Amino acid sequence: MIDYTEIDFRTDGWEQFARDFLVTRGFFIESTVDRGPDHGKDLLVTENLKGNLSSYQFRWLVSCKHNATSGKSVSEDDEPNILERLKHFKADGFIGFYSTLASSGLNSRLQALRENKEIKDYSIFDGRLIENLLMTTGYSPLMLQYFPNSYKNIRPLHLILDEYQPLKCKVCGKDLLMELYLKEHVGNLVHAKVGSEFHEAYVVCKVECDEVAEKQQHALERITQWADLDDLVMPIEFLRHIFTMVNRIRSGQDRYTDEAFDQAKNILISLAQRVLRHTTAEERQRFVELSQIPF
Repeated sequence: MIDYTEIDFRTDGWEQFARDFLVTRGFFIESTVDRGPDHGKDLLVTENLKGNLSSYQFRWLVSCKHNATSGKSVSEDDEPNILERLKHFKADGFIGFYSTLASSGLNSRLQALRENKEIKDYSIFDGRLIENLLMTTGYSPLMLQYFPNSYKNIRPLHLILDEYQPLKCKVCGKDLLMELYLKEHVGNLVHAKVGSEFHEAYVVCKVECDEVAEKQQHALERITQWADLDDLVMPIEFLRHIFTMVNRIRSGQDRYTDEAFDQAKNILISLAQRVLRHTTAEERQRFVELSQIPF
């Protein structure tokens, strides 16, 4: 989904992206990107690890390899003298930050170093893992900065409230908001009513889970109305859905129990994380101020 070639492999853009990405993950940058010989390292980063009685700093040597244009995996030949490089920089562990994959040979080499206690640990951020993290909440400004074209196509999740709001299937509990990135037509938004009053609003996986939930509603003598989640994350359809809901409530055609209305609002908040743009820190603060003014 993310086109890593948006970062030119002939520049130090991939190293800069790695630096900013790791900062977002909570690492402290001890030695940043610079020009000139790096003696086998691109970054030195640290993190605080907590034990039962004390905490200590763990230093990682970060090696950045950007092979997205060629598509080649990162091999042992691309990462020579790992142990010597760690000793030179007094690092505890090794991080590979790659736009493609690490080869099986490189993975085996790193695993052997750890099992033999020659290094304390290693971690590989490959293209797929980085992509999965970028599409979750909290990373959208980073994605917009380094991959603007991919950002426009993918529309990653944005925090609306202080924490991520999952969109869980009523039956199996799967987060359908994340499933929307993996395949099409994953589920439905369902409103269940008796007469003109809605008693429940929920989301559900299509087919099996939908059938289970539908039987439950029929047992309660409720009629259901549904909308495809794939349609609702389109901005214009999201807006139309809200206007339709508001207009029908205002005209008296529909009524909601308190529980059903709260359920419907929470579902809209979850969907908004996919539909709306990133909210800046300044806008969040302004929202807090505005929310204290009587409407």
